[in-house]
This record gives sequence, structure tokens and C-alpha cells, in this order.
Amino acid sequence: MSVAAATDTRDSRPAGGWPLWRRQIAAVVSIEVRKNLLRGGSLLVLLMAVAPAAFLALRWAIVVVARRDETTAVETAVLAQVFQIFLLRTAMFFGCVGIFTHLFRGEILQRSLHYYFLAPMRREVLLVAKYLAGVVLAWTAFLPATLGSLVVVYLPSGAAGREYLLHGPGLGQAVAYLGVAALGCVGYGAVFLLMGLWARNPLLPAAALLGWEWINFLLPPMLKRLSVIHYLQSLCPVPVDQGPLALPAEATSAPVAILGLLLLAALLLVLAMRRVRRLELVYGED
Repeated sequence: MSVAAATDTRDSRPAGGWPLWRRQIAAVVSIEVRKNLLRGGSLLVLLMAVAPAAFLALRWAIVVVARRDETTAVETAVLAQVFQIFLLRTAMFFGCVGIFTHLFRGEILQRSLHYYFLAPMRREVLLVAKYLAGVVLAWTAFLPATLGSLVVVYLPSGAAGREYLLHGPGLGQAVAYLGVAALGCVGYGAVFLLMGLWARNPLLPAAALLGWEWINFLLPPMLKRLSVIHYLQSLCPVPVDQGPLALPAEATSAPVAILGLLLLAALLLVLAMRRVRRLELVYGED
């Protein structure tokens, strides 16, 4: 082989490092999104995502039939309660459980993860790609659902509701709600991705975490900060009354809450990388 031919062969090899990792991540994200959109569990996640908007639509229909007039202040308060209690604590929580725990644990149960492990790709790159695919799937479900909830609450209520949403405070609140939903998928996604790698049955620790998130309002201020829902609620544009039993705690400022959620997700991904690097596949034990 001539020197020129050898040089051409060497130059045609794919570049390593970030350029290669970006291409691998993009390829895996595309595969994972298509694969998971077609599986049966995705339909259940979509149903959970649209449930809050469906509930608000049913409520609006009842209001119309009863011929009650409600102010935008009442509608704003109802939306805040449905978003924080129904969408964040319930629909998004269980939806992220279904999406992110399946990314690795589902493939272990299906005995297909070894195909990825046999590919010439770092396991850390695979984990980042699967996490990003999960975030894309969660955003696909919950961001339109959040927007749908806003539309259902304000637009059918006439000119006042449309003015409030499109030209008043509602527009800023809509942006805030979409941002909170996006961060919720990022934070819960990292939590449940790690659970799917560590626990053979992720539903048990997920149930424990659900209880912790739901009793957050009863916890002292220091313990409140050890939950995802505390930071998400701090970012919500309209506060919700936690009830007479709630322990008072100062809301975390928006920059601190955003940074805290992103740092939490980064820390959990680092722990997940350490786990996946040492993961040994013994399908007979699962």
C-alpha cells in the first residue's frame, strides 16, 4: 500500500472524542425515541399527560352547563392547583417513572441491552443518549399537555380569558408553567434513570419517593430542599395553599431553584455513569 493510500485510509476514519460522541448520541437518541414511541407503555404515559387538560375541560363543561360566571382570578387559582397537584405530583411523576426506568431496566428484562454494549461506544455516551431520548419523550408528552391545560382554562372563557392569556399576566405565567414542566422532566428523569440502573424493581423506590414528594409540605425547611417538587413549586408563578398543617418555609429563588435542579440532574447522571460503567449483564438473575 502506498503512503498516499495509507494516509487516505487513516483520514477517512471517524474522528474520536466529541465529534464521534455527538454522532453516536444523535444516532442513539433517534433510535430510542422511535422505539419507545411505538411501545405500549407510551400510550399510558400520553393518557396520563392529557388527563389534567381533560379534567379542566370537563370542569369547563360543567361551568357552562351550570351557567356560572368565573373570573380569571378563579381560573388562575384552579389552574395552579391542577398543575402542581395533578400534573407535577401525579401525571409527570408516574410518566417519568414509565419512561426513564424502562430505558435500561426494560432492555435488561427484554435481554436486548447487550446489543448496545457490544457496539464500539462508551457506556457513558450510551447513558447520556438514552437520558436525552427520555427527556425528548417526556417533553413530547408533558409540554403540549401543559399548553393544552392553559388553553382549556382561558380561551373558552371569552374575551376576558383570551386577553388575560395572550396580552396580560397569563402569558408570562404560561411561559413559567412550560419552563417548570420542562425542568420537572429533566429532574425526575435523572432520578428514575438512576433507579432503573440500581434497583431490580424500580417501583419500590419510586413508591417511597412518591410518598416523600407528597409529604413535602409537612417537612421542615431543610428536608424540603431534598426533593424535586420543592424546587418546582418555587418556580410556579401562582402559589398554592398547602393547608393548615404545612410547615412554613421560604420559597427558593428562581435562579437557585433552576441551578439546583440542573446540578441535581448532573450529579445523578454522574452516579448513573459510574453504575453503567460497572454493570454486568446476567439475564438469568432478572
